[in-house]
Order: sequence, then structure tokens, then C-alpha cells
Amino acid sequence: MDSISSSREKRGHRSILVVGNKTQSMLSICLLLRRFGYSVSEAHTASEAFEIINATTQSLVITDLNLPDMSGMDFFRMLKQARRTASKPVVFVVPMSDAAAERRCYDTGAAGCITKPIQSEELYRVVQAVTEPMPRESIRIDTRSPISLNNEPIGCPDNSCAIDLSEHGMYVPTYKPYPRNRRIAVSFHIKDRAISAEGSVVYNYTSVGQQREPGIGLKFVNITSQDQEFIRNYIRDEVMQDVKRTLSLEFHDSWR
Repeated sequence: MDSISSSREKRGHRSILVVGNKTQSMLSICLLLRRFGYSVSEAHTASEAFEIINATTQSLVITDLNLPDMSGMDFFRMLKQARRTASKPVVFVVPMSDAAAERRCYDTGAAGCITKPIQSEELYRVVQAVTEPMPRESIRIDTRSPISLNNEPIGCPDNSCAIDLSEHGMYVPTYKPYPRNRRIAVSFHIKDRAISAEGSVVYNYTSVGQQREPGIGLKFVNITSQDQEFIRNYIRDEVMQDVKRTLSLEFHDSWR
């Protein structure tokens, strides 16, 4: 994208270490986290993980329960015993059918659990809750679309504006300083679908020197359930597109 949101820039400064065998689940986690805008390091054993932890700083460690050189629980205990890493949050990856393992992880002091097979929405919510001071529940992605605010088109190159989009709202680039709580009619296109909604201004940036280009953050206060569902599915498909492509290439290469 030509325009990178401040939320994405902030996430990019948060490094997440993913520890586990090179399985489809662990690869999916890495790919999804990068798609969400996080910086990701990978380790396939606990020993590799400790080397990375000693050399860099991570906001979060995500580990499988089964590692080649020790159990994920033992790895977790070693992290908690070291002064430098005792406060580092750890999220476990557990099988969906193993409720006992999930309870055991929380009882041990895990910051969260992610179930296999990996679901993008669950991964996003768990990581947001652990790493972000103001966590989001819905995935937000960068995309492009022609935009109109109160029936006035926003002038963008090629009539395509860079926006942050979620099923509950969006960030719109504009130099017009709409005040907070102002209700605005917004129209845009996703694929070939025209979407019209009413949004309330949650925040705005008015100066070029701020964290991001001038614009407003809108929360949808009036949108049809069909349009909201369409946006949700579009975001899910966009997020999973790169993951599916990469997993397919990995599978193909493994059989060459």
C-alpha cells in the first residue's frame, strides 16, 4: 500500500516470537501475524527460541505445546524462572478438542491460548488483547477504494484512496477536519459492491506532521447487516489469500 496506517506502524514495532515445528498451523500463525502488520521471528526449538530471546526483544512469545527438544510447558517454566523473561507474556497453541490442555495452560499462567486449526479472527483477538493497550476485536486491513463523505468524493490518485477497513469502521484520508462525534454519510466500493453507511467520527488527524496522513477514524453506526457481513468475508478472504498461497507453495516444494 502507498499509505501505511499508524496502527500498522505501531504493530510493526512489536516483535512476536513464534516457537514450534514447521507445521501448517505454526506457518499459518507467522503468515497471519505478518499480514496483521507485526514483526515476526521464528524458532523451531526451545534452544533456538532462547538464542533469539537473548539477542532481541519480543512483545509476545507464541509456542506450541510440543517442541522437539522439550515440552512447551517446560519452555514456559524456564522463561518464567529467568528474571529477564519472567514478565514476558506467553500464548500457547493447543488442539481445539483438548479443553484440559487449555485449562492447564491458563492455570500455569499463560497470557492466552490459540486453538488449532488456526482461525484468523481468534489469533487477531488474542494477540491484540495481549500486546495492545487498546485492543481491537475485529481485523482491520489496508485496502483501496473510491470514497465519498457526505456525497463529496475524496480526490485520490486514480480515484482510489488508501483506507484502513474493518467490519465496524474505517480510517479515511481527508484534509477536512470533521470534529469528533460528527455523523457522516460514507460511500465506498469493495470489489464490485457499492456500500453506503453512516459513521461517527471517533478521532481525527489534521496535520501532516502527525503519526499518519490527515484523515478521520469512523465507527459505523448505521450499516446493513448484509454489507457488514460482506466486509467481514472480504477481510477474511484478503487475510487468508497470502496464507493459502504460501502454504500451497510450501506443500508443492515439499513434494518436489
